[in-house]
Order: sequence, then C-alpha cells, then structure tokens
Amino acid sequence: MKLIQLACASMGCVSLASTAMNVTILEDAQHQRSGSWTQILPYAYYTENLQWGVGVGVGAAGYIQSSASMVATATVTSNNSWMGFLYSGDYQLPFADRLFFDTTLYRTNFTHNPQYVNGNPDYSDQAAGSNDSSINNRVFSHTQGQEYRFRFRYLLPIGHAKDSPIHTFRVRKGEVLEGYQAGGDSWNPLSSGRTIVQLEPYFWQQDIGEYNAYQYATKSAGLRLELEYDNRNYHQNPTRGSRQRFSITRDWGGNSRPSWSLWEFSAAKYISLPRRSWAQNQVIALGFATSDTPTWNSSSQHDGQTRYHRPAWFAGSRLGGMDRLKGYEAARFHDRSMIYYSAEYRFTPNWNPLPKVPVMNWFNVPAWYWVAFAEAGRVADQYNLATLHRDMKYSLGLSLRIMMEGVVLRGDIASSGDDNVFRLGINHPY
Repeated sequence: MKLIQLACASMGCVSLASTAMNVTILEDAQHQRSGSWTQILPYAYYTENLQWGVGVGVGAAGYIQSSASMVATATVTSNNSWMGFLYSGDYQLPFADRLFFDTTLYRTNFTHNPQYVNGNPDYSDQAAGSNDSSINNRVFSHTQGQEYRFRFRYLLPIGHAKDSPIHTFRVRKGEVLEGYQAGGDSWNPLSSGRTIVQLEPYFWQQDIGEYNAYQYATKSAGLRLELEYDNRNYHQNPTRGSRQRFSITRDWGGNSRPSWSLWEFSAAKYISLPRRSWAQNQVIALGFATSDTPTWNSSSQHDGQTRYHRPAWFAGSRLGGMDRLKGYEAARFHDRSMIYYSAEYRFTPNWNPLPKVPVMNWFNVPAWYWVAFAEAGRVADQYNLATLHRDMKYSLGLSLRIMMEGVVLRGDIASSGDDNVFRLGINHPY
C-alpha cells in the first residue's frame, strides 16, 4: 500500500467555515469564533516519495472583510523537497456586491516525483498515461511546479441569491437546518439554488527536467470560463439537491507551447435516505464528469516541425488522484477525452466521541461520516461513448470524514488495478 498525503491537504484543520458568499453559523459550537481570528498548526507526515516532512499551516479570517479568509502552508522534507501554498478569498468586491474574488498560489520542488509521462526508454512504443498503459510506464523526476489562479465569480440575482449575495447557513450536527438551505427545493434556477458565472485566468507549469522534451508542453497559461448551477442544500455537506458545472478552458499558446481548447461537464446528485434510530443521516451521492479536447488532432507548423494543439498532461482530460479514481496516483491516466462515474454511501452515526478526544477538542467537531465509494472511468484518444465505456478502470474504497470548524476533512483508502492508496484531503470529492 502506498501512503500519499498532500501537504496542502493537511491544511484542512485550519480551513475556514465562512467565505464572503457563504456565512456559516455553528449552533452547537463548543468554541465561538467572532471578529478576526488566526489559527496556527504545525504538522508532520511521511510519504514514499517525499519521505519525512514537517510544516506549518496558518488560517485566518475577518481581517479585511468580516467573512474573508486566508489559508497558507509551507513544508520541507528530508529529501530536500519543499512546498508553499496560499489561498485567499472569497472577497466581495466593493464596486459590485455580487462579484467575488479569490486566488490560489503555490510553488513546489519535489526531488523524487513519479510522473506518468513519456520518457521511459522501456516503453518507447507506448503512450504513457493512456488507458492501456502499464503502471511501470512512468518516470521519476525532479519536478518544480508553480500554479497561480485568479477567480472572479458573479452570482446571478435569481434563486436563493435573488435577494442577497450572502447566504447564511445555520448548522447543527454538521447539517444545515431547515429554512436555511441554499438549494435542493426544486430543479429550477429561477427559484432554487444559486447560479454562478466564473472567469479564471491562470498560469500552471510542471518542469520535469530531462523529460520536458518528450511532452507536448510543460506549462499552460490561459482562461477558464465556467457556468455553475449549485442547487445543493449545503455546500460543505449536502444531503439533497444537485450541482452542475460546464467549463471551457482556452490556452492561446506561445513559443514553447501549443494553443488548445478543452470543455468539461460535471454533475452531482444527492439523495437522502430515511433516518434510522442508529443513523443521524444516510445519503447516496452520485457523481459524473466528462471532458474533451476538440483541438487534439489539429496541428500547425512551428520552427519547421508539426505541433499538435494538445495540453500538457496535467492540464487536460485526466483521471487519478484526490477526487477521481482515488485508487490511482494523480494524473495516472490522461488523453484527449475522459468519462467518470462515482457513487458514495455517506453514513452519519448518532454517536460522536470526537469532541472529547485530546487535540480534537480544541476545535468544533460537530459530526463525522463513514463512507463507502465505487468509481469507474477511462480516458481515450477520441470522444466516442462506445470507446469510453469499454475497458474502464475501477476504484473501490472506504473513507472516514470529519467536519471540523465547518470544513470536511477526509481520509480515503482506495483499491484499484494498480495499487492500494491512502490519502488525506479536504472536502467531499463532490
């Protein structure tokens, strides 16, 4: 079994329950948070590729706006790797009360990083990351990464956002109280849920040293446009409703990279099962996603060579990692197109001993969740539904999730055709 713990995932314990678009009031909070406040948490971990690591996380709220938030972390490891991460948002812009801004910035330096990309001489006749590729068709590189994203989100004045751009959730035992939900009443954007238009300029790079020359590109800079209909009753722990997102990403290219376009659609549905004496709640969560790169087979001449309009392996259609096919490593599969299905059974027991556990009792821990999940998906070099549903990859697993300070922390163990993987992360995957 491989242990994979993302350092930024360790920041879950200092993530914030309130953002400018959402304000959460924990009615059963043992520790009241008011005004501006800061939490600092040191942590330690071990992974196969990073070895031993130590870091510090910082969370803060209320310093610029009453519900604005910031999360940052920095970590170093025994094999000379390091990472820095900063999230700041969601700020309500003063000239437009329905326009929100947040940013994500990170830099990484991983000295022994597995990448499922071309460059392994033993697999020169096989495309790394393809659906039929071998688990051994990978390279270990000294990877230097950076990613900068700036999101502008406009909340339309319809549905639950008709009267105010700020929604207040009153939560007890990790569930939103009736009358304070932000969706799930009916599937109608005009009367239920919130509809958001997002514009996101970004820059993303993964420098993998000697293996750069084997890739279509190692960086991407462009614009992502997304339309989201969030009809969940509570965004942190939905028990009914649904969510749909459609996005188009465009990179106009440059001297060192081709131009390309990609679209993606994702959807989720939440079904609340009847309550039982031994269960606070039971929810069936269903997830779906699909994407395609319509420029994949287009090409142009650059410096006398044919250049295909395809994204870097980490920026296009891909599966594997924290949220999709969790039994595989990040970007284990990548190609022109992708399809993905998931089903989760989320059980909330009536019994919750965590508020009495040392260290845990420093925080508000109103609920925990026991989860079983199954996933299926695949990538392909064409968008063909018959192909995408043939020889699919599968992942099965269990998850223990904890709501802490209004944010869901999770530990997943997943099994796949490649390996068994344990990960720590934040938020439900959908």
